[in-house]
Amino acid sequence: MTHDVVALLERAPTLRGMTRALVQAGPELQVRAVAGGAVVQLRDGSGRMVAAVQAAQRLALSSEADRLLAEGIADDLPAQPWWVEARGTETGPGGVDTAGAVRGFADALVAEFGGLVWEPERRLERDDPLLTGATDHPAITRVTDRVALAVQDRPVVPLSTWLVDAVAEHAKEGRAFQLVTPSGSRITHALRSVLGNPMARWVARAPDGRYYDGFSGVPLTWNEEAGFVRDTTAAPEDVPHSAFRGAEEGQGAQILVDLKVLNPADAGLRLGRSVEFLSQTLAGSVPALWGTGEPATLAWDPADLTALARKRAPGSSWFLFTGPPNALRTEPVRPFSGTLLVTRVPEGVKESITLAVGHPPGDEPDLSVLSALVEEFTSRGVLQTISVQRRTGRPDLGYEARRSGPSLPIGLGIGVEGVASIGSERALTAPVPAAPVGPPLTHAVWYWIGDGTEADSQERFRALMAHLHPGGFPAARQRTGG
Repeated sequence: MTHDVVALLERAPTLRGMTRALVQAGPELQVRAVAGGAVVQLRDGSGRMVAAVQAAQRLALSSEADRLLAEGIADDLPAQPWWVEARGTETGPGGVDTAGAVRGFADALVAEFGGLVWEPERRLERDDPLLTGATDHPAITRVTDRVALAVQDRPVVPLSTWLVDAVAEHAKEGRAFQLVTPSGSRITHALRSVLGNPMARWVARAPDGRYYDGFSGVPLTWNEEAGFVRDTTAAPEDVPHSAFRGAEEGQGAQILVDLKVLNPADAGLRLGRSVEFLSQTLAGSVPALWGTGEPATLAWDPADLTALARKRAPGSSWFLFTGPPNALRTEPVRPFSGTLLVTRVPEGVKESITLAVGHPPGDEPDLSVLSALVEEFTSRGVLQTISVQRRTGRPDLGYEARRSGPSLPIGLGIGVEGVASIGSERALTAPVPAAPVGPPLTHAVWYWIGDGTEADSQERFRALMAHLHPGGFPAARQRTGG
């Protein structure tokens, strides 16, 4: 488990000031810079890492602190404060007071550069040895041959750069990633997109000390090799766990989109155009922020995003983006968040986009605009597939480890090449309404499955998949939900 502290500073910290603050963390600790100085590790006399500090990041909008830490926390800060995050590895009784160390560091920074310190209230009991310990990675508490385990005790758990690095590092070794949080914590949309991977698991710890899967509520138990696995000894009446059963109040609707487009690889390509049209159509605005982890520190700029993706090519690039904060939001702009994966393929440059749009109770999504999305991406000649679903959830797109119902399909769009491979006649004689989009001989198809509220829409989706492809359509498989 880590103890996380964030210093939100009014002025940019200097190297000398950071050094003085590190001394306040513990004069007896050894300092080691890694990742080109982006991270500073603090180690005890035995060489064990007990704390780590990230380099300061300037927020393009202070609202990111409100979104990830606490509503209104940035009210008295400059519009673009500096975010410095420190985390101590809780190693159990007899170890270094890491909570005191990182708090001392943050307090020293604020005393010199102005601002405030955010520190989460403890929610997880420190009564299970599984939750304490240290490894050579600041985010990881325990490692087995098959699993890397992270433990986060904070009310909102973001996809921090710590976690992004941990997932990537251990994936190279073939390890799955598991994250433990209190059952009352929320995870962000970006983190949910990672934890939905088959090689990942969200583990929630209930107030009774037991563990369950944050998406399904299935009781879990620890296995020394495989990490948290299904508890086969759980009684039927305990499945799902009782902490998972209560639906959260104030639930609205979330529209979930998976879009895949293929762009020609030419010098004039500007990535992010599809993201902008998608978010503008469904949420009323282009993104406000983007980045490679949370907090998203950069103002939305497709030119900068494209430049970074080109720099990383031929390797892939993964980004996240968010909509404008409440203070800048005017009707009908709605909360939204998403991810973008850019991949170089032989045919061009592929953008795989996810988008989640939040609607408060009583605000019904306008589904009539979906066909316009298919028409636009078809006219550009870039559409591969688009899948749209609806689920019950928080309008702010936070996810709790509680039952919220499945994601139900609304529609599916297949681009020109996909239709050609299926065959136009077969594509248009599906068991759900099918509308051709584009020229008669080279058209895409939009399939209307339902409005995302009918329980039998899943059966219609499966029937459509069976019709289009005997084993389902891999590029447009339905997203699973808790």
